[in-house]
Amino acid sequence: MATYTITINERTNSGKKLMDYLKSIDGVKVEKAKTTNSALDEALNDINNGRVYKAKNADDLINSCLK
Repeated sequence: MATYTITINERTNSGKKLMDYLKSIDGVKVEKAKTTNSALDEALNDINNGRVYKAKNADDLINSCLK
C-alpha cells in the first residue's frame, strides 16, 4: 500500500466535493495534517513549563542578555 500526501483547499466547492469523494471510497484513509503551533501557543507552553526568565529591571535584563 502506498502513501500519498496531497493538499486540498476544503473552503472551495471542488475541494469539498473531492474530500467527500475520497471519504466515500473503501480503502482510502483520510487524515488531517498535524498543524504546527503558533508563536502564541509556543509562548504559553514555555510559561506553563517554567521556561521563563524574570529580570529585576531593564538594566538587569540587558546585562543578562549581554553575558
